[in-house]
Amino acid sequence: MKRWLQSLLSPSVRVALGLVSLMITLVLIAEVFTAYPPDRTDSARHYRSQVARIVGGEVVLALRAGVDALPSPDSALQQVLKDAQRREPQLLSARVIGADKQILAQLGEHTRGWRLAPGDLSTTDNIRVPLISNGNAWGEVQLVFKPALPGTMGEWLRDPLARWMLFVAGVGFVAFSLYLRRVLRHLDPNAAVPERVRNAFDTLTEGVLVLDLSGRIMLANRAFCELHNEQPEALTGVDVAKLSWLLATLPADTKALPWRQAVQDNRAVLGVPLKLEAPGVPRRELVMNCAPITEGGKQVRGCLATFSDVTELQERTERLQVALGALSASQREIERQNEELTLLATRDALTGIFNRRSLMQQAEQRFAEAKAAGLPISCIMCDIDHFKQVNDKYGHAGGDQVIQGAAKALSRGLRLGDFVGRYGGEEFCIMLPGGTAAQASEIAERLREDVESNLGASLRDHVGVRVTMSFGVAEIGPHVADPATLIDLADQALYHAKKNGRNRVTTWSPSEATPA
Repeated sequence: MKRWLQSLLSPSVRVALGLVSLMITLVLIAEVFTAYPPDRTDSARHYRSQVARIVGGEVVLALRAGVDALPSPDSALQQVLKDAQRREPQLLSARVIGADKQILAQLGEHTRGWRLAPGDLSTTDNIRVPLISNGNAWGEVQLVFKPALPGTMGEWLRDPLARWMLFVAGVGFVAFSLYLRRVLRHLDPNAAVPERVRNAFDTLTEGVLVLDLSGRIMLANRAFCELHNEQPEALTGVDVAKLSWLLATLPADTKALPWRQAVQDNRAVLGVPLKLEAPGVPRRELVMNCAPITEGGKQVRGCLATFSDVTELQERTERLQVALGALSASQREIERQNEELTLLATRDALTGIFNRRSLMQQAEQRFAEAKAAGLPISCIMCDIDHFKQVNDKYGHAGGDQVIQGAAKALSRGLRLGDFVGRYGGEEFCIMLPGGTAAQASEIAERLREDVESNLGASLRDHVGVRVTMSFGVAEIGPHVADPATLIDLADQALYHAKKNGRNRVTTWSPSEATPA
């Protein structure tokens, strides 16, 4: 048994195992110090975050386009999720949750894969994208991806990195064993060893230097010579510190040279960054590692220096940074456009004041606050008198000028906290939180006088035109259940104002509309 083990662990096998171990170790060290290949979890998290932001943006666009509130296989939201899964096969399931935790759309068996509790942060496999409306949390998009890392032994064995490592170790062991067996069989210390060793080192893709205690080059492989178009024979015996193109990338203090430090301290010096820039030679980004060569584990006999070319990795990093900058700029542009869309959605295009939808939203909020606090709130409805005649006489452009002038006059005559909106056509609605009917009537009378004196000047091409407005006032009361009822009462008062001669203010009362 002992003889069998000795024959099995022959010198060539032991050396081959050592070379394979060294190769795998260098690969692992290079991965630690160069971050290449990149960490798959970080890459997956970054990539999936980008996918989540894109899906969230598409969901927001679909919601703004007015999709159905209930889930449906044919709904636009459902189609957004299907398109996302078609683009990204790693996406297992997705769900869109709206206000009041209502499920608006769902794809796949989402409950099985969703592991996050309310308030938990996103993970690599479970990502939530919040949906914001008017600065408040409105809902969220939940995405479930396939696990980024293998979970079982079978998955690990099918993992590309594990298979690559096993392949490199197995093939490397066989190749090194066969090669060393042939070398040892024909070993000639005076001639065979230098040439055979050179051939072995030339198969490595990393630049390799074997140095003696003085720093003279004993062996340089082909990969190192190609860094600066050097000839291997010309480098033998040269002090590596005299290579000006290499020395220029190192610290000026010669005591800090990595190979000298490795020999003096009898320890490896790893991860020294080098940037090679010379005329006629492509720019290179390298990582230098120096390890002492010892005899018996104690006496230092020389130094082994390796040079890993990380130029491609650096270029990829720079391209990624450019892409991230472009993505950030695109995100800022989207935010700016969202602000413009919000303004367009809440403001009347002609006058710049609230449109009817935003006016009603504000009115409902202020009405509820006033009713809860027991405070008064009043409404003024106003209308341009004989507006059809203005359109007929001065055209639609003149009518638009009058509407714009009326909006400006009404806006500048209000108190702080009051707001006005275009209710429709030439009709405007003013809400006065905290204002009584008497206060509203005073404000309406002041506005009426301002309009009568100045609104005609809005027709810039026509001098001396007189344009007036009629006003109706109503105040909250026990019979007023909502802002729509309050507006309706003010509108009834406006009707009486027009019926009784126009250009006047009328306040609504339970018995009848009475002039102010």
